[in-house]
Amino acid sequence: MMTDAIKISIIIPVYNCGKYIEQCVKSVLFQTLKEIEIICVDDGSNDASLQIISALSSEDKRIILLRQKNQGPGPARNLGLKRARGNYIAFLDADDYYQDQDALMKMYHACETQKVMACMSSRWCANGKFMDTEPLLRERAENDVFEYLAYQMDYAFTCYLFSKKLIVENKLEFPSYQRFEDPPFLVKALYQAGRIVKVDTCLYYYRVPVASERFSERKTIDLLKGLMDNLSFAQENHLNHLFKNTMCRLEYEYADIIYKNISPDSLEILELLVQINHIVERKMEGQGYVIRPLRLILFNRKSYEDFLLQRINKIKRLAIYGAGKLGHAFLAFLENKDLIGKVDHIVVSGYGSNKLEIQGIPVISLKDFPTEQETFIFVTVGETYQKEITSLLEQKEYKDYYIVREEFLHLLAEDG
Repeated sequence: MMTDAIKISIIIPVYNCGKYIEQCVKSVLFQTLKEIEIICVDDGSNDASLQIISALSSEDKRIILLRQKNQGPGPARNLGLKRARGNYIAFLDADDYYQDQDALMKMYHACETQKVMACMSSRWCANGKFMDTEPLLRERAENDVFEYLAYQMDYAFTCYLFSKKLIVENKLEFPSYQRFEDPPFLVKALYQAGRIVKVDTCLYYYRVPVASERFSERKTIDLLKGLMDNLSFAQENHLNHLFKNTMCRLEYEYADIIYKNISPDSLEILELLVQINHIVERKMEGQGYVIRPLRLILFNRKSYEDFLLQRINKIKRLAIYGAGKLGHAFLAFLENKDLIGKVDHIVVSGYGSNKLEIQGIPVISLKDFPTEQETFIFVTVGETYQKEITSLLEQKEYKDYYIVREEFLHLLAEDG
């Protein structure tokens, strides 16, 4: 039954989600909070999505169907926002669904009781695994209020409830990007909200897609625009944690995707990367720095491989420091070049007493590594751990080591 007092508008952009949309919509209908409207915005679907939503809306008038030509999820959500009549707004993607049936009720009451304009659920579910929306908030009690500036979150916007007044008064909307359109919206909304209440519930079930399959050159351009939006916003508003977190996303979460989707004609991607690099250099007050995606693009693999092989061929014995993905990739590289016979050990920072071998090569901890031997160490870890390992080696006064370029290791790992 329709009600004049709509508490929450749930906005669902829909594009070819006929497989999931019924479960998605019904998960909202099953919520214990009934004073809702469900705004489904069909974004030019060419499957059965439209017919399924039409059938559902004929059974429940709280389901509203809007249609637009295919423009992407951002414009679809913006259209839903213009139509929304609820006091609060929630966003749900058509291939996901709501988990706890009382989640919206709890979040609505928390906002009303605490007099805040944004609420977050403390947990969400990704492909069956429960996760914390923000790990730093684990110790906070239910209905606890905190300041956005203390945490500066930028992900999981679908786990939040927003005051419509917050969105309208600050003229917030989603950019028309095909990817990374939601973090810029979330950051601005939470920054303007200032205070946020956390509720101990699991609102959202997220079906995690294969990231590499979701990107094309065009979508990579939009990804970079979204990342640049957040870097600029962070710099302008002195949000250092947000800046650092966005840099991690750029350099580790998305760098390989950016590299894979660039071609010799991708001038716009290169221009965006250069612009982002200028933002980073300004933040670092003129210190020279080249962001990792640019380093990957500029890296001359053939020249570096020749350099490494010349160096390895002059060495009698070597060890590989690192037993992770990058270490395995380097070991496979040596095997492919018929050089694996030179490897005496695989070294790790910490290791228990159980014996372990990889391809018949013993794995030992650094403290057990025989430094008196003439064994050269190739450090094969990501940049995050390189300083730590360099420090450990220098503490042991071991000088015969070389840090393999991370760009090369990642390319080896991609060869897989």
